[in-house]
Amino acid sequence: MNTFNRVALVLLLLLAMVLCSVAFIVPLQTLQTVAVQADALADLLARVRPVVRLPVGILVAVIIDLIGILLIVLEVRRPRVKSIQVEQASGGEVTLSVASIADQLKAEIDKLPEILQVKPKVSAKRNGVMVEVDAKIAAETGVPNKAERIVETIRHVVEQKMGLKLARPPKVNIEAVRRASDRRRSMEEPTPAPAPTPAPEPTIDSAPLETDVEEDELPEGGG
Repeated sequence: MNTFNRVALVLLLLLAMVLCSVAFIVPLQTLQTVAVQADALADLLARVRPVVRLPVGILVAVIIDLIGILLIVLEVRRPRVKSIQVEQASGGEVTLSVASIADQLKAEIDKLPEILQVKPKVSAKRNGVMVEVDAKIAAETGVPNKAERIVETIRHVVEQKMGLKLARPPKVNIEAVRRASDRRRSMEEPTPAPAPTPAPEPTIDSAPLETDVEEDELPEGGG
């Protein structure tokens, strides 16, 4: 945006210099020319119906206003800082690029166990460095303990190793995922065979068995 601003400013200044020089050298001819062109433009617009002229005029005005607002926002917006000065350096002025800080953080956090993927985001502010880390860890790892280790690593790298200051506490976004090897292992494990169904026990009829009992004839008593 700075290059565009410089080019636009140079062109506008050159145009203003030419117009001002002509207007001051031959003012009468310049005003007459402007008046003639203005009359011609007025006659041309008078031939256009108001129902067409008004919407077209509004549309052109809105487009020009939007372009002007966009240029103002791009000019006023503060550019992103790409480097930050090291505070603990003595005997000279030392600056570190934001990209180098992010690379160093990535290298150090990758050394921690159970870290599958890490993506640090570093931005430089006036009062220090802001760090945000997106990390993927193994699902079997304790999230609080691993988050604490990552925060300690960030503080060690930024404050002690690079001599910078954190503008606010580091922000760590953790996603616990299962490893591909664990998923593959769980898929390869054989499914246990179902237990065999026991055969039904034979039923026993509890009704009493009928038996034929022969009664012995008793001798008749008598004298």
